[in-house]
Amino acid sequence: MNSKFGLDRNIKICKVCLMTNQKPYSLNETKNSKSSKKTGLGFNREGICSACSYHQLKEKKINWSAREKELLKMLDQYRKNNGEYDCIVSGSGGKDSSFQAHILKYKYGMNPLTVTYSPILPTEIGLKNFYNWIDIGGFDNYLFRPSGKVSSVLAKEAFINLLHPMQPFKFGIKMFASKMALKFNINLVIYGEPYLEYGSGSKKENSFDKDFYINDEETVYLGGLSIQDIKRKYQWITDSDLKSFMPIKTNDIKGKELNPIFLGYYLKYDPQEIYYYAVENCGFEPDTQRTDGTYGRYTGIDDKFDWLHFYTHFIKFAIGRCRFDASQEIRNGHITREEGIMLLKKYEGEYPKRYLDDCYNFMNIGKEEANKIIDSFRPDHLWEKSQSGQWKLKEKLF
Repeated sequence: MNSKFGLDRNIKICKVCLMTNQKPYSLNETKNSKSSKKTGLGFNREGICSACSYHQLKEKKINWSAREKELLKMLDQYRKNNGEYDCIVSGSGGKDSSFQAHILKYKYGMNPLTVTYSPILPTEIGLKNFYNWIDIGGFDNYLFRPSGKVSSVLAKEAFINLLHPMQPFKFGIKMFASKMALKFNINLVIYGEPYLEYGSGSKKENSFDKDFYINDEETVYLGGLSIQDIKRKYQWITDSDLKSFMPIKTNDIKGKELNPIFLGYYLKYDPQEIYYYAVENCGFEPDTQRTDGTYGRYTGIDDKFDWLHFYTHFIKFAIGRCRFDASQEIRNGHITREEGIMLLKKYEGEYPKRYLDDCYNFMNIGKEEANKIIDSFRPDHLWEKSQSGQWKLKEKLF
């Protein structure tokens, strides 16, 4: 039997890391409706999740020297020697985009154009790292910020219908780089780690699935509603208002060579090492305080909605930011599984109070209404109310 979101009600916990089968695969957000069902993280017969299985492959079977030679050969196919941009790096100045742009330019001799789809509500440290990325790292950049009025509506609808308030930004990070590549006639688009690193499905290990940014279906969904429903509900919204959130169509790339790839297929990614690289070469700075819901200070710190996003993820799937962070660090050997469990006990599911009012104000939602919406998304196989009326998880998930 499946749960509220189509996931297995029989919960499995990875024997290596702490991830569970409640983690949903990534999907094309413009296909995400209120009735959409999720596919959960896969496990092998030994009870090991697909993210850990992929990590074991990285550690034991991949020849990274040969992969780098493959990268050089591929880059030479796209390299331009006339001063024109020859690849696009998408990001906002976090550790990953800083690493990607810098190593491509200064080690491999490429001329990347960096493009940024603005966070919904940029944080102070996020803006500082964005400017450091461009100014200290030394890159040209196009920053695009969609209408705040429209983003507010889409964030609110995504919160109400999907409990996914960060969705307006997700449209951007999955589609904007390819749109800019088409506009500038650039064929190579660079992303970071393969989705397989986190156990999400991918048809090809080295390339970004077209399914994530192309949608030829007649009905397109934004905020869990069809375009027609949005325009009926908000009669001031026009097609042009929604243009920047719309997917690419197959006809848009017909006859064009668009190649979005994962740099992490060619170079071995270790988030901690990439953090040190970004600090040294692009002036990246961690936050001044620990992130609500986890123990770290340098991952996902550029958008205030990130705090609420991971809390809503915890509500829907019992997987919060701490479980993501700890599982990744267990795989990379930076902490033990026992240390990860201790961190979960301390931080997992923590209420995201730091930026919560800013997010609710942006969406024009009151806190009492927001709490009712949040509670309505708690799956009954994960959550129950105690005798005192407090919500608690049914099972101990570590």
